[in-house]
Amino acid sequence: MKCLVTELFNQSGIDVFEKNGVEVTLAYGKSIPEITDMVKDYEILVVRAETPVQKPMIDAGVKLKAIGMAGIGLNHIDVEYAKSKGIAVFNVPDGSTTAVSELAIGTMLNVLRKIGNANNFVKAGNWNKTGFTGNEIKNKTVGILSLGRIGFRVAEICLAFGAKEIVTYDPYLKQEVADKIGARILPLDEVLKVADIVSIHTPLTPETKHMIGKEQLSLMKDGSFLFNLGRGGIVDEEALYDALTSGKLAGAGFDVMEIEPPAKDNKLFKLDNFSITCHIGAGTKEAQIYIADSLANQIMNYINK
Repeated sequence: MKCLVTELFNQSGIDVFEKNGVEVTLAYGKSIPEITDMVKDYEILVVRAETPVQKPMIDAGVKLKAIGMAGIGLNHIDVEYAKSKGIAVFNVPDGSTTAVSELAIGTMLNVLRKIGNANNFVKAGNWNKTGFTGNEIKNKTVGILSLGRIGFRVAEICLAFGAKEIVTYDPYLKQEVADKIGARILPLDEVLKVADIVSIHTPLTPETKHMIGKEQLSLMKDGSFLFNLGRGGIVDEEALYDALTSGKLAGAGFDVMEIEPPAKDNKLFKLDNFSITCHIGAGTKEAQIYIADSLANQIMNYINK
């Protein structure tokens, strides 16, 4: 049995496959046409977010028994079509809960306290002790869009920092889950109106595409903050730029963009009140070990049953 891995995959997962007699091929850096041509010889395909697995690739995988996503999101995989071809699809829903939630809090602190700006200022040879007055999480109303595993953990940490309350928009959330942290479930518009800080942890679906646009941003408090650790495309970036330059938003911090990698001349990057990282949410050693080990074991348990 053979497994094709298209993107960086921790050795712990490779070890699981090899201990089960699976021959692993690392196809890092290959183009989608190259992967599509290669996949015909493999029973297992392991990808991450940069490898879209759509009908042409699935059809080419005539031997495929399982597709594994080394992470959470499945929006780049045609899951239903794969299943219709008898191919099981696996992911690791809890794989990056800690990693992403900690990055979300780090991004909040970075933007609220202007840490990155102050760092760049000092390294450029300057010093101004009073030039970077920021804000605190304490006593703020924090809005969480999607109170799933990651959103819930972000809410817990914000409360530990002394946040005034948690409000959430999540049409699939059960009241008993919100009750565990005393969160108020509100319509999206109401969350935006009352929150000082809004943190997005929503998957990208047709329903959430540009869920935060010009109209929604206009509802937010003047001087509030917006963070997106979910998926690019949930926020209309043109509307975001306008909100940041007009002063409607005091700041924003994103780990995802609608187009990745984004254009180098993206105008958002010229703004001091916009912080961006390169989709590193799951990028901790601990998360990658857990994800690889969990995914490989799920697949092998399925294959060997």
